[in-house]
Amino acid sequence: MKKIYLADKKEKAVLRRHPWVFSGAIARKDPDIEDGEIVSLRDSHGSHLGYGYYNGRTRIAARILSFGEEEITPDYLRKLIASSAGKRTGNPRLETTDSYRLIFSEGDLLPGLIVDNYGGRLVLQCLTLGMDRLKQTIVELLIDIIRPASIYERSEHEGRSLEGLGPVSGELYGATPEELIMNEDGMRFRVDPRAGQKTGFYLDQRDNRALVRKLARGRTVANLFCYTGGFSVPAALGGARSVLSVDASGDAIEMARKNMELNGSNAAAEYWKSDIFQYLRDEPLACDFIILDPPALAKNRASVENACRGYKDLHLQVASKCPPGSLVLTCSCSRFIGMDLFQKVVFAAFADAGRNASIIGRYGQPADHPTSIFCPETEYLKTMLLMVE
Repeated sequence: MKKIYLADKKEKAVLRRHPWVFSGAIARKDPDIEDGEIVSLRDSHGSHLGYGYYNGRTRIAARILSFGEEEITPDYLRKLIASSAGKRTGNPRLETTDSYRLIFSEGDLLPGLIVDNYGGRLVLQCLTLGMDRLKQTIVELLIDIIRPASIYERSEHEGRSLEGLGPVSGELYGATPEELIMNEDGMRFRVDPRAGQKTGFYLDQRDNRALVRKLARGRTVANLFCYTGGFSVPAALGGARSVLSVDASGDAIEMARKNMELNGSNAAAEYWKSDIFQYLRDEPLACDFIILDPPALAKNRASVENACRGYKDLHLQVASKCPPGSLVLTCSCSRFIGMDLFQKVVFAAFADAGRNASIIGRYGQPADHPTSIFCPETEYLKTMLLMVE
């Protein structure tokens, strides 16, 4: 097996089980290593540290799959997949749903691999070249361990271009329907596994959907960036007087309408197709429960400053217009923006608007999106619940 060698004193992060090796930490490597190839990672003295895959195109030049002497064999991958499945099976925090993230990349020691389970039908994403080269083995193991009805690939993430990969989608096993129905906490949602955002649904907002359902009674709810109504449905079933769903996508709005109908909601419902930034500038905001769940505004470190301006603009408009006593549930899924920075941006917006608000809750991602204790970068979802005076 070919080897890469770290520069002197650059092994500390690896010894502490962080799975990323940046290109600047590599002193030398064996010749003719192919991008995506499994390599042995060595310290500057030649001592073996672990096994991972290498890609000279990317800033993260190696991602570690095994710390120590265990090589990356099908049997080793089987153990990792079985372990991931075991964390979800029987987990009391997932007992009210049939749909969850089965494998969460570095959070499950399988960097670059995402697998979501929708009632026994899997949707898979390979985000890196190294994992893409292992894909066939991964699929065979998933079939053997999970026994799914089907496996569909949605490897279309824009980060694949940095890995030297183009977008790929299509059936890998079985026959995936064009539309699935998932069940969660007594709610049902239509899921488009072929063309929907992510793998078809925002599974990572499960805990926040339950929170919205608890808080919505008697309130008028504005679900901004509503997508397919993931927050609109629990708000309606939780006893909201009315639910306004706003999104820039007409297809998403139509799916939100269908999901509300699927759940037999009696709440007054309104749907509005609009860019949210423009909507907040142009329209009044009389609702007293506002939900903000925008897509990731910071997709890399270089875009953090612009993303913070976007987050501030959103919250400034909400702070300026929402009535006293409003609840605001606000989310950021940008991993490059931590909770401290997110809170500072929201604070600045409310300060500029001259409104008082209190943080009455802070929340993260659910149990099926585990944060690796060794890789804090796997903690990406930040949510605050505000009470506005």
